[in-house]
Amino acid sequence: MALQKLANLAPRIDTEGIYAKEIINELGASEYFSVLESREDLLKAISNISKVAQICGTTGFCMWCQFALIWYLLNSNNENLKNELLPKLKKAEILGGTALSNPMKAFAGIEKNQLKATKVSGGYILNGTLAWVSNIEQGSVFGAIALDADEPIMGIIRCDERVKLSCHIKYSTLEGSATKSVTLKEYFLPDSDILTNDIYSYLIKITPGFILLQAGIAAGIINASLEVIESSNKTHSHINAYLPFSYESLKLELDELLKRVKNAAFNINLISPLEILQLRLDASFLTQKATNAAVLFSGTKGYFKNAKIARVQREGNFVLIVTPSIKHLLKEIEEVKNGNGCIQKWKHKVAS
Repeated sequence: MALQKLANLAPRIDTEGIYAKEIINELGASEYFSVLESREDLLKAISNISKVAQICGTTGFCMWCQFALIWYLLNSNNENLKNELLPKLKKAEILGGTALSNPMKAFAGIEKNQLKATKVSGGYILNGTLAWVSNIEQGSVFGAIALDADEPIMGIIRCDERVKLSCHIKYSTLEGSATKSVTLKEYFLPDSDILTNDIYSYLIKITPGFILLQAGIAAGIINASLEVIESSNKTHSHINAYLPFSYESLKLELDELLKRVKNAAFNINLISPLEILQLRLDASFLTQKATNAAVLFSGTKGYFKNAKIARVQREGNFVLIVTPSIKHLLKEIEEVKNGNGCIQKWKHKVAS
């Protein structure tokens, strides 16, 4: 029922920027988020993200935000915080985001960390502005990393009266993702909301899954592209046959990608940084290839107002630039091949 509602609403989510909060709530009540019970359940979460993203990429992205936050808590050693928030996040009674775009780029040397922390009795005082955090509104929560004298700390931010949420930017797509800029001014983060006391070990633990979960968005949008191609072939297969790719060839590439995703999900504790980065990069490139192919298969119909493929391609473009973007991935892959990279740096920190 929720997925049918989403299918009916998807064009308006895209054109009007409607945030499908009630549908996400309904998916939570239907246990879509409850599948992520342990580190061994990543594939189930990826599958549920894919089902939603195939219908609406924007809402699929929101699903990823929620699952990423659940993933952070699942891997935390703060049992009280887990017991408080995980049941509500899995039921989607509380919605939330990840807020790791800026710190992940900061760790990679792409930009500076925007949140600063000062240690005080019983916690930290946070100040700074995050340009965009998605799937949040007043009453939401999100995971955030701040620097305390150049050392990162990570905790849960509660979007209450202490937090300023703003929305000044209009996006070409993903407008219905409840993306806000977040300003923290003298925000007190208590020790009880800290996710870990061993930040570098924790980052090593959460990062591969955080990245792999995004494969669900890619898979859903690729499947949506395949639907467009299949529909076009019902009437135009005679001319579509001249294109340099086919429904079958693209489906085969997706199947091969999903085999790798499955293997990575079941071996998330062992997967190498290079393998997870390359897999995420390949998911981006296949998303680009499939959405572009669907445009060619659609022809003029793809330029009709509210054409599905116009939306799907814009949603697909987001897969290419959401952190880690293609540029970020290529940079990090080169760093890893040279014996560096973020996870290697974190391992050195743990060992020192």
